[in-house]
Amino acid sequence: MSSREYFARVAGDWETMRSGFFSPAVREKALALAGVRPGQTAADLGAGAGFVTEALLAAGLSVFAVDQSPEMLAQLTSRFAHTHPGRVLPLRGAAEALPLPHASVDFVFANMFLHHVDDPLAAIREMARILRPGGRLVLTDLDSHGHGFLLREHHDRWPGFARAEVAAWLSAAGLEGPRVDCCGPEGEVCCADSRDGADSARVSIFAASGRKPLWTARLDEAAALAAGERARASMAGDRPLLCAESVARALAEALGIASPLIPRAATGFCSGLSRSCSHCGVFSAGVLSLGLALGRDSELDDLDRTYAPVQEYREFFLARFGSLNCRELTGCDLGDPAGLLGYRAQGLKHSVCARLLAEGAAELVRIIAENSADKR
Repeated sequence: MSSREYFARVAGDWETMRSGFFSPAVREKALALAGVRPGQTAADLGAGAGFVTEALLAAGLSVFAVDQSPEMLAQLTSRFAHTHPGRVLPLRGAAEALPLPHASVDFVFANMFLHHVDDPLAAIREMARILRPGGRLVLTDLDSHGHGFLLREHHDRWPGFARAEVAAWLSAAGLEGPRVDCCGPEGEVCCADSRDGADSARVSIFAASGRKPLWTARLDEAAALAAGERARASMAGDRPLLCAESVARALAEALGIASPLIPRAATGFCSGLSRSCSHCGVFSAGVLSLGLALGRDSELDDLDRTYAPVQEYREFFLARFGSLNCRELTGCDLGDPAGLLGYRAQGLKHSVCARLLAEGAAELVRIIAENSADKR
């Protein structure tokens, strides 16, 4: 009997069966790892009768529920079609050829799914394909075990997985920051008994996650110099961008990130924090850009991955230019009409700010390249 035939046979009883295998702590751990928010979209792979889909809908997400079994999808549809109209779409599909477009969902969840597929790495690569940049994949599945009846009676394809192997597959699929943890604070387990009573399984469950990179551009010395030139050129011309805007746009272009928030997110940092004689816009936008490239996705991520590069950029700026302050760097108070007039009359945009832009943007690319190795 194939797994497809098996799940067709047990579809009507699956929720009762599943509740005896593992608890809702599995999906709670998965949603916590993902950091889901209302209004986002998720694919629930091997959705079955809707164990994970139920939690995603309760959290305010829209869900593509994918399963190879029409019988399972019928159970799921009967549960949610009327209670959550328009927010759940059942789809029939296989692990290695998911029925979703490239970069179409914010999250992919696969609970107790991987041990049923023929090629786990190919399946994970397909999951990564449908993730949007910055999206997260979460797998919850069985650790390696020696209970042969699970393969015979439940038609599992694999006897669980070694955690190191799962982490390696996540990396091979192009996902960054792979992590594999125990599922639940005390190590959630899957419990099952063989039909003849000869074997009883208590198999620990892992929760694995990885993030699709927000950017995939190759950063080298040529990219650094090009970013510096782009930043400098953006501030030239008749209708230029200002300092912080120029840096933000140059870094976004270097990283291959297209966002309607760039350069607008940087506008308030221009001219010494909106002409308040505060931090130089090149420095402030640099911090913004480092967050864009290396920042955290949730409270689970390490702050030092962002803080250390920001400190490195601050040290560079002070060593190279002597100050972080706009007034000290230009000698002009841009919030005072006379100071602004003097800034323009002396051509400081071209003699001072252009250098800050070119060198600052180039150094940002170098710092991102040096600090992204453990995130790629």
